[in-house]
Amino acid sequence: MSNLKTPPVYKVIIAQVAVTVFIAVTFLLISGTVLAYSTLLGGFISALPNSYFAFHAYRYQGARNAHNVVKGFIRGELGKIIITVVLFALSFTLITNLNELAVILGFIVAHFTGVVTSGFISYNPSGNNT
Repeated sequence: MSNLKTPPVYKVIIAQVAVTVFIAVTFLLISGTVLAYSTLLGGFISALPNSYFAFHAYRYQGARNAHNVVKGFIRGELGKIIITVVLFALSFTLITNLNELAVILGFIVAHFTGVVTSGFISYNPSGNNT
């Protein structure tokens, strides 16, 4: 058992979803439903695989679990890539009335939000505030 705290990666996912919903609602009010749900879909295509990665990557901690930590990161990253590709493929093939550019821009904005948010999260693995 490790005394290390898990990083608060859920904050990144929450920020991605919040920004995605905000942009989708803005597009809904300005230009209509197709642009709004296309942007929402793109953002969720970024946030859902990230949550899968976070679940697997931070499942184990500590030196005694080093092998499991590495396996978790690899499993999480491979799963994230596969889920992203599958979600894009399903979106572009199954949804007929879709703005493809809005899907991709929603994905990019959500992904960028995750990168920026992770830079602002304060994290101390030991839990000490020294």
